[in-house]
Amino acid sequence: MRIAACLVAVCCASAAGLAQGPIEWSPVRRLTKSDFKGRVPAAAANASMSTINLDASWECQGGALVASVRATFDPARSWWRNAQGSVWGTPGEQTSSAQIQQNARSSSLVNDMQLLEHEQIHFDIAEAAARKIRARFAGLTSACADPSDVAALRLAVGDADRELQEEQQRYDRETGHGTNARAQDQWKRRIAALLN
Repeated sequence: MRIAACLVAVCCASAAGLAQGPIEWSPVRRLTKSDFKGRVPAAAANASMSTINLDASWECQGGALVASVRATFDPARSWWRNAQGSVWGTPGEQTSSAQIQQNARSSSLVNDMQLLEHEQIHFDIAEAAARKIRARFAGLTSACADPSDVAALRLAVGDADRELQEEQQRYDRETGHGTNARAQDQWKRRIAALLN
């Protein structure tokens, strides 16, 4: 018996982009600006969007449950807009075009770092959810012997997907999509503690 599920988290982007395989979450590999290969939608209001997936599969081999759960980032469906000034939108006051360009150049690196950190935490939240599913799977040792445990596997994945989507939305809401530095730092510390 082989069952597979692919769960798409919030933060989905357009389906266009260059073909590149998914990037699996790693404690040493952080997202970079060049990972965002998708096309920016014409009506996009955000500075970037990440498509993050949870891939869960399981099967019975010799009566034992063999399961895999991983958080992945889809470069082809994730996009990044090179914004002028603030990476989160339009400047709050009227300034000249030259001043906007100068401000954009001087703060571009800082803005990119802030935005990348925000998107990385979305990815980290997905990894925390993947770990929850792995722990639930580890507790279902009789899944291959008891058909009701297969239903429990499906339920565990569905519950984790719902929780992940709610968590991703709450993260964006509480951090103002990364513009609230204090809330962003609190989330960064909270998620880092979950992953350590």
